[in-house]
Amino acid sequence: MAKYRGYRTILSRNTTGVTFVSVAQVLEIGDYGSTRALIDVSAHGDEWMDFLGGRQEGNEFTVRLAFDPADSQQVAIKADYDNSVAKKYRITHPDFVRGVELNTINIGYLERPPQDGAYEAEVSLKIVSPGMTTF
Repeated sequence: MAKYRGYRTILSRNTTGVTFVSVAQVLEIGDYGSTRALIDVSAHGDEWMDFLGGRQEGNEFTVRLAFDPADSQQVAIKADYDNSVAKKYRITHPDFVRGVELNTINIGYLERPPQDGAYEAEVSLKIVSPGMTTF
């Protein structure tokens, strides 16, 4: 079984509908994915409750950046938050033959100036319809 280094992962932001541009100085990408709602289909007399999988809901995940106010993609991420604009992101790795595309809305934006580290921005993204696809 192959193992891969996580640190070579690339986060790219959609800029024109077709073009994706890498976001610089990504420190961390949180867990991304979805969960399904449960539909209770238990019948009277059933010994066990029974369920079907329902609609998917994308999770919220965070991206931490070493903030650079001169970086156009980092500035655009803040503008996406300010304007409540849905945006697609791609997460790729140079060793994989596939990537993931996420349709998101930016629901949180924080900056932090730690005394012992790089000035950071933290972005909270919510996966929305059409969700997550692989390519």
